Amino acid sequence: MSLPEAIAAQLPQRVFTLDDGSQPYGLAGTFQRMLAAAGLSKDMSTGQQRTLYSLRHTYATTELMSGTDIHTLARQMGTSVIMLERHYSKLTATMAAGKLA
Repeated sequence: MSLPEAIAAQLPQRVFTLDDGSQPYGLAGTFQRMLAAAGLSKDMSTGQQRTLYSLRHTYATTELMSGTDIHTLARQMGTSVIMLERHYSKLTATMAAGKLA
C-alpha cells in the first residue's frame, strides 16, 4: 500500500455523498428534495414547511416518548430544561396522564 493510500485509509469515511461520490455543499437542499420525494414537505397538522431543523424536534419527541428524562435530554441537546418544558410540556403532560391513569 502506498503512502497516499495508507493515509486515505486512516481518514474518516464520508457520511453524506452524492451518487458520484462528491460531498454536497450543504444538506438543506438535499433534505428538501428527500422530503418532497417522500411527500413529507409540509406538516399535515400545521401546514408548515419542514426543514432540516425539524429533525431536532423529531429527536426530542422520540426521546421523551421513549422515557428519556428531560434533564438528560437537555444536556444531550445543549439546551435548558426550561426550553424543553416550554416546547414539549403538552407531550410530557400527556405521557404523565397515561402513567397516572
